[in-house]
Amino acid sequence: AYPGCGKETKMRTRTICGLSSLWCVMMYLFFVVKTPISCAVAGVIMATVGTRLAHEGGHYQLSSREWVNRLALFLGYFITGPSMAWHYRHVISHHAHTNQEEDVDVAYIWMADLLPGWFKILSLPGVAVGALVEIGPKSLIDILVLKSFNGHRVDWSLGHVLPEIAVWLFVHLWFGPSFFCYLCMWFVAGVIFVPCSQVAHAILYPDPQEYQSWAKMQIAESCDFASESDFWFHVAFGLTTQVEHHLFPGLGHHCYDRIRLITKAVCEKHNVTHYDVSAKKAFDALWHRWVKGFPAPLA
Repeated sequence: AYPGCGKETKMRTRTICGLSSLWCVMMYLFFVVKTPISCAVAGVIMATVGTRLAHEGGHYQLSSREWVNRLALFLGYFITGPSMAWHYRHVISHHAHTNQEEDVDVAYIWMADLLPGWFKILSLPGVAVGALVEIGPKSLIDILVLKSFNGHRVDWSLGHVLPEIAVWLFVHLWFGPSFFCYLCMWFVAGVIFVPCSQVAHAILYPDPQEYQSWAKMQIAESCDFASESDFWFHVAFGLTTQVEHHLFPGLGHHCYDRIRLITKAVCEKHNVTHYDVSAKKAFDALWHRWVKGFPAPLA
């Protein structure tokens, strides 16, 4: 499928240049301009561009060179938190145990399910801010005090985690904007990040079924949505083909359009459900999951 082998499956150079340029704009708005409006705009870029750099860097999707991926992870995540927090939360906890007990992304859902729907609707602004605090500043407690993310042990000797935290704290404490500007960034970034990062998995949680293989679990607990839409691809920072991404996380997102057709054919052959729904259906299901406390049928 890819005659150029590994190099052809990594992020295209023009994409790296475009994302890097927008990242520079984000840093300038957040650390130089430092107004509530500029930080809110930085939040939009963080959610759509910074997250994509960090996400794909953490999965080694940018380059076959390890240092390039590590740099993208570090820089892409920088205004949110220390990037090794994302690595532990997303790569180690979420990807290996999608929608399972060990998945940090579902750690709080049981609490939300106990609350009435009207309260959860009113709490949405707090959820947007809280999610960014959880994956950002609060991760300092997870790394330095608890030394664990939902039971996954943090090893201080890996990933230069302690020097990275020192740099992150120095830059944010010395050059960062006011606390209100941080709130503006967290809120705007959270409004985009929370639904777009959860829509492909939360709408299927919980599923008590036991799976015969890791691959079947990833297919069953993931959902493609708006898979042919360029708009949603960019807004959702590349997460519209989550079935394929969870099966082949090291491949660049531009590869998934081709792989998706193969995956669907193989699933159909073996009578395995492959979810691929419209954006409307996916976000309607996410709203139902949040308000009602249980998943809506997708089939």
